[in-house]
Formats: sequence, C-alpha cells, structure tokens
Amino acid sequence: LYGVPGSGKSYTISEQYCNDESRMERLVFHPDYTYSDFVGQILPNVTEGNVSYEFTPGPFTRLLYKAHTNPGEEYYLIIEEINRGNAPAIFGEVFQLLDRDDNGESEYGISNADIARVVYGDATRKVRIPSNLSIIGTMNTSDQNVFTLDTAFQRRWSMRMIENDLSKVAYADMKILDTEVTWRQFNTAMNSKILRKN
Repeated sequence: LYGVPGSGKSYTISEQYCNDESRMERLVFHPDYTYSDFVGQILPNVTEGNVSYEFTPGPFTRLLYKAHTNPGEEYYLIIEEINRGNAPAIFGEVFQLLDRDDNGESEYGISNADIARVVYGDATRKVRIPSNLSIIGTMNTSDQNVFTLDTAFQRRWSMRMIENDLSKVAYADMKILDTEVTWRQFNTAMNSKILRKN
C-alpha cells in the first residue's frame, strides 16, 4: 500500500485486512533494521548459571509458525515503511518465498535450518510461506533519502495506491488559522493548481 503521508495506509490495513493483534505481527523497517531482527538470531540464554546459545525467532518466523500450526486462520505480517530499510537485505533468502503458486503457497522452498526447526520441528524441511499468511507493506511515496525497491523485489508485490480521501479526515472542514478557508478548500485549490502546471 503506497501513498502520501496521512492518506490512510495503516487505517486501510486495520479496516480492510486485519485488526486482530493475535493474528498479526506489525513491524517498522528503518536503516538499522536487519535480517536478524526480521527472521531471528542466535542469542545467549542463561539457565541456572549455564550459558547456552539458541535461535530466537523474529516476527517473520513467529508468525510463520502460527500460520503453519493454524491453517484455518488468516495471518498478516504488516511491514510499515518498507522502503525505509534495505528491504532486499532484510528479507535475505526469504525473498525467494514471495513468489506464490496458484494455491497461494510459496512456489519455491528455501533451506534454513533455524526457521525449519522452529516452524516444522524438522531442520531439514524446506521452508515455505503457507497460503494463510499474507505480507502487507506500507510505503510513503513522499519520503526522501529512503532505499529504493528494485524491480525484482517490486514485481513480487501487488501495488495498491491509497489516495487521500478527505471524507475520512476529521479536520477537513476546519478553517486554517485565522482565515475563512477550510483545509478541504485549500486542498482542492492546490491540487487543481498543480494539475494545471503539469
């Protein structure tokens, strides 16, 4: 879902896709967000004075496990600001799973022992995204200094523009400061001026 700031991308997700916190993971990409944050990482665990190292699942792996173990439910991984982080690097080999077959399952599986052990209990099994797990990203088209999404990454998504809809803006009919002009009138006048110039 892409559009200008305040156009209602997050609102659209909660109204049209999912607003049940138990069936979704919501995260925000940013320049320091990494593959390890997204998929999971090996972290130390101290139990009774003994230190061990184990894989700690990230939001992608946690939700993949839920979707796999509850095939009758729909799950949603929401990635806000998908272009604020280096999305291809964050997805890593999970990128391959975005190609879906006619049934909605990943067309190609990947080998990832850590994910497979958590999700399937079998480190040798190929990892696939099931048809009941959707990934939705939001992208602010007005941002400067963000990562560009390359063509190979973009083609794996259905792009949907969310346009500004003044009927959903609470302050649209409020007057601007000490003028008699409302935000709706200002918006309409500015948009027509922009269209005439272009």
